[in-house]
Amino acid sequence: MLDQRFAQWFKGKSFTTDFASAHLQTWADIFEPIREQPLSILEIGSWEGRSAIFFLEFFVRSRLTCVDTFEGGDSERVRDPVYSQSLSDLERRFDLNLSDYGSRYEKMKMRSLPALDKLVESGRLFDLIYIDGSHQRDDVLMDSIISWRVLAHGGHIIWDDYLYDMDRPSQAPKQAIDTFLSLNRGDFTLVHKGSQIIIRRLPSSELWDGALTLRLARTPRNFIKFLRGHPIRFTPHLEGQ
Repeated sequence: MLDQRFAQWFKGKSFTTDFASAHLQTWADIFEPIREQPLSILEIGSWEGRSAIFFLEFFVRSRLTCVDTFEGGDSERVRDPVYSQSLSDLERRFDLNLSDYGSRYEKMKMRSLPALDKLVESGRLFDLIYIDGSHQRDDVLMDSIISWRVLAHGGHIIWDDYLYDMDRPSQAPKQAIDTFLSLNRGDFTLVHKGSQIIIRRLPSSELWDGALTLRLARTPRNFIKFLRGHPIRFTPHLEGQ
């Protein structure tokens, strides 16, 4: 049963689905110690805004950036009649549901990759990132790697759908999340593992460490090459030059 505290936050809102409520108590338990902090939160995949409302209500001094195309696009779920029907007026429902929060949130209506690239270029950093956009392995890995670039030291990442069941298990989010965790072993602590994964980036960790930085071309082709173990094109760059 949904905690009445949470249920009150969603009262009078317009929803056709509920993908978030099962996780709310876990989030509340884990993040209670930082609830009062002025957090900057990034959400990749907002859907109707249920998780966004939780973040804005629970973290009372937070500001939220929501990234979504509001067009669906997940071929696995679009085949579900309930999901496909929810696409009708999706953005309008999101806007109405978030209308009470004014300047505390911003909407980036675009695909996650160009949105993340824009955030990197602008030097934005976030204390909490929720990755729940595409459910395809390659997309999740791309979102994860670039999200790491905008995650503040000591910040958290939540991945949804770690145990998401697909027709092709090799393309499921779990493969991407496990790969990312393996690549960054030693730079984070595992906070929660279940249907979702939650990690906390160690305050002292550095993604690009040392004088030599590899500037990867951020293209889907390079990520596919990476997954398949093929050489990735990069340009060496010395810091300060």
